[in-house]
This record gives sequence, C-alpha cells and structure tokens, in this order.
Amino acid sequence: MSGAASWSWSVLKTQAAVFGLRIGHTTLSDVWKAACEDIAESTGASRTSLWVFDHAFQSLTCVNLYDRARSSHAVGGVLRRGDHPDYFRAITNNAKVIAPDALTHPATRGFSDAYFKPHDVRSLLDCIVLRETVAVGVLCCEQSGAERAWRPDDIAALQAVAMLIGTVCQPIEDPA
Repeated sequence: MSGAASWSWSVLKTQAAVFGLRIGHTTLSDVWKAACEDIAESTGASRTSLWVFDHAFQSLTCVNLYDRARSSHAVGGVLRRGDHPDYFRAITNNAKVIAPDALTHPATRGFSDAYFKPHDVRSLLDCIVLRETVAVGVLCCEQSGAERAWRPDDIAALQAVAMLIGTVCQPIEDPA
C-alpha cells in the first residue's frame, strides 16, 4: 500500500484509540502508543514519538517513543527551550520541521552530539499538535542509518495523526 491509501488506512489505530478513550475503554497512554505505531507504519520511520508542551511552552516531555525495529515503547525525556532555542523557534513558528540532514539542519543540529549520533538518527520530520488553535505537542519521525528525503505523503500522514490526537491532548501540568 502506498500514498494516501497507506496513511489513511494506518490512522485507524489512532482513531480507534481516541474513540475508546472517549467511551472509557482506553487510556491516553493507549492513544499515544497507537499514534506512534500508526506513524511508523505509514511513513516507515525508524522511531516515532509524541512530545507534550508544558503550559508555559518552555519544555516538551516525551509521553511515548516507539522503536519500530524493536516493536517497543518508552517514555521520558524532556527538551527545554533554553537548551534548544533554534528548535523551539522553528517548530512553533512553522508548525513543522523537515530535516533530511538532521545533523546539519539549523533547527535540529543542537541535538547532534547528545541524541542524533548515539541513536544514529540521520533525518527528522516533526509536526506540531494543536488542540483547537493552541499548540499542545509535537509528533516526531526519526530515520536512522541513512538520510531520508521526506515525501509529501509522509508529511500528510503525520499531520493526519496530529489532528486526531490534538482532540485529546493536553499540556503537561507545571510542577508545583
């Protein structure tokens, strides 16, 4: 399956999880897992993740990271605006970051030594998640091994899942 047919079919897990959440049969964690799996299946990305903003938009917290090769999920990790101002500026101003060469892209090169090189990440595709008109998070696709030119249908798949989870995503509560 390829193109629009592939991504429209692949968002079904996310749709089912969002519906299940609304009727009390699933949890937010289930929605995050389904979303990350859908994105990995539809784009073929090595790793996919969902990051949620705090109320002040000063940090992003990873609520799910899916490693397609291992078929495993993890949580944790925080990105702070003060540590990565170029990335935060790019994602909040442009609603997406398309970095075929993530190691040298102006918005993402700050992640090179601490994250990209240890995880062999070569390309990155990120999309903002909106709840109504407010940014609440970021969906992320990572490609390992070799650089990747992200296609329009990769971007469309990411945006489709972002729209779905935006209906249930809330900012992370600020610590007391």
